[in-house]
Amino acid sequence: MANKSVYQDFDTDALIHFGLEADPIYGLVSSTGVVKVLCTQDQTTYEKINTILTVATEDDLTFRTKKKAFILPRCNVSQDRLKAALKEHSITVTNDYELADLIIGHDEISTHKLSNAENIPSTVMMNKIWNYETTKGDTNAHGILKTVSDSGVPCIITAKITDKVRYYDIDIEESLYDNWMLTGMALNLSHLIDTTDLSVIDPETVLHASASKMTLDEQLLSDLKTQLNSYGDDKALALKIIPTIDYKKNYHLLWQFAQDCSSITYADNRDKDLQYWISESGFLNFERKSAQDMILWLEQEEKLDKVTFRYLEPIVRREISIHNRDLYTFQVAVKKEYQQYLK
Repeated sequence: MANKSVYQDFDTDALIHFGLEADPIYGLVSSTGVVKVLCTQDQTTYEKINTILTVATEDDLTFRTKKKAFILPRCNVSQDRLKAALKEHSITVTNDYELADLIIGHDEISTHKLSNAENIPSTVMMNKIWNYETTKGDTNAHGILKTVSDSGVPCIITAKITDKVRYYDIDIEESLYDNWMLTGMALNLSHLIDTTDLSVIDPETVLHASASKMTLDEQLLSDLKTQLNSYGDDKALALKIIPTIDYKKNYHLLWQFAQDCSSITYADNRDKDLQYWISESGFLNFERKSAQDMILWLEQEEKLDKVTFRYLEPIVRREISIHNRDLYTFQVAVKKEYQQYLK
């Protein structure tokens, strides 16, 4: 039975499968004691493992046949929302990936490059680390250095150690420059995916397969604007509705929403679902686009249709500026290539 912690014993078969059995394993001081991570300079294998954990092997139809899902740590969609979306297809969420037949994979399993002895977050499954050092601790010392010594493995020096003991009192063992760190969960789980029928789906596909997705129409847009301009429960309700909006439909109204309600980007940084929707929908980009920019972008993305064009084009037309009216008359017409959207 596997637990939720990313720090797990390394499976021997997994180490051999990926050719990492000769790479060193180090300790890492955590709130629960000393845990173990593997460090390698084999970037190719590291990236292969990352791909196995993050690239979907199921689509929005095939994943529905699964029964139990395991959500990788640090997912930028809340567990409650994913659980609800999965439940629509009779899929439950488990905390034991060995019981799962579906993994919810995502790109947040690693963070920015960790460097210069900064703390390594306890939810990071794998990461590049740069400019760290290790120590074996001190058998004659007390406190953290004794804990390190008792662990039996060299430990990576982070602020978890240097916050408790002066750096120049630490016996340095070796330097770790430009290494790639893997946890037991990353290695063991990627091995399972690579050698069994355990498959991967991304949160985005799960959410868009949900029947609870809402289409942004003009009435909903009007309601949201009113609610967001109020206080208390009405505004809170709007912020909960927004993440359920299907941002792959009615781009013209999404653009209008971004123009009128840009303040939602500052509403609640702690709401993972809201922040995920803002990021994935392109809301910030829409906010910065003019109506003309939006038309050109939609055309480039092959998403421009008659409804969208007829909504945006009059806005562009109102922005036309003509001078020298005392001497000249002007006639404005939509270019030939766009007239198809007016028929």
